[in-house]
Amino acid sequence: MSSLIIGSGFTGLGAGLSSVLQIIEAKDRPGGICASYQIDGFRFEIGGGHWIFGRDEYLLELINHFARCREYRRRSAVFFAGNLESTRDLKYKFIDYPIQNNLYALGERLASRAVDEIIHNSKRGFEGGTMSDWLIHYFGKTLYQIFFAPFHDRYTAGLYKNIAPQDPYKSPVNIKSIIDGASGNPDLSAGYNATFVYPEEGLDTLSERIACLCNVEYGKAVVKINPELKSIKLSDGKEIEFDRLISTIPLNKLMELCGFQDKPEPYTSVLVINMGVELKESKIARHGNHWLYIPDSLTGFHRVGYYSNVDPLFLPDRFRNHERYGSLYIEFAFMPDKRPSRNQIEDLIKKTEAELQEWGFIKRVLVSDSTWIDVAYTWQRPESRWVLSSIERLRSHGIISAGRYGRWNFQGILESLKEGIFEGLKAKAGQ
Repeated sequence: MSSLIIGSGFTGLGAGLSSVLQIIEAKDRPGGICASYQIDGFRFEIGGGHWIFGRDEYLLELINHFARCREYRRRSAVFFAGNLESTRDLKYKFIDYPIQNNLYALGERLASRAVDEIIHNSKRGFEGGTMSDWLIHYFGKTLYQIFFAPFHDRYTAGLYKNIAPQDPYKSPVNIKSIIDGASGNPDLSAGYNATFVYPEEGLDTLSERIACLCNVEYGKAVVKINPELKSIKLSDGKEIEFDRLISTIPLNKLMELCGFQDKPEPYTSVLVINMGVELKESKIARHGNHWLYIPDSLTGFHRVGYYSNVDPLFLPDRFRNHERYGSLYIEFAFMPDKRPSRNQIEDLIKKTEAELQEWGFIKRVLVSDSTWIDVAYTWQRPESRWVLSSIERLRSHGIISAGRYGRWNFQGILESLKEGIFEGLKAKAGQ
């Protein structure tokens, strides 16, 4: 019997790097959903923009050892298309992220009302409830109606009224910063990704170089796990016994493979449409943001990201001008059982192109492609213990569920790599 790792995303690679244990990978490449690819010279990513944020200097040095990274200061904003009644009279179409720290852009009347609501609610504690309840409590009804409700309706595929609050650091609440921002002195450094890095040669190069130092067996999917006998069965029929198993696949899939019938927590899937485009010759098309949060698109997407505003290397050599051309990603959230058909995706691509043209963002689409991430964002119901009880149950059988999806909790690439290294070291030490 031996220890094994399932999955060669960054958590699995971290574990393999620190332990030299065998990694079982279903795909023919490492990296999981964090992988780059090219179409006609345009560089895209499978799951949209995956930027490496966090300030762990040791891990940043380690990553740069494998693939040289460039550092960036985040530029992101909310874009209001004006399709909702609550957003038609706003002073600006673009409002820098986080919106609560830039209330001056709403105009004096709305900004004053929003600040009053936020200060009033801050005098009493949040007593629990749904994500919707949490957003209303901390940001007030005005800002909730203008941005947080319509955005989260798209971002969570409608779940925000039934799931627990999650990842509050994505929407930071600091009364001083909110008041300063309403007065026209915004704090643009708030949030979890104020700075980030990205490998010059793409995430696939980084993961491939780390994988070269690991023992990865590709093209072998795990189809069954017997937790009592401590054995796994692979897609080629081979069975392997283990004394310790580090799994980085989604927790719900792992529980299913083990034959546990617990009802899992909800999750949402994401359709990413990647586009290589020619930009319009207008100020609105050249806003320079790395990504935009969109609360009111008619087509239903909630984010538009610009790979090429991060680095022109995402553009083909012949189009290496990020003021004239763009490499974009557009995100849609779906419930897993609502995956669109091929024809529906083609229709979404056409509607997205038309809407971006109407906004003045693009002139035309040169190339397009789509990717589907089944388990993209994970959620929990209020007061649920499913995640903790599932992880504890698996651990009692020598199965460690690790990583962003293994622990059903949002975390970035750097934190995932760190967790993997830690779990690999523990396995190596026999702990």
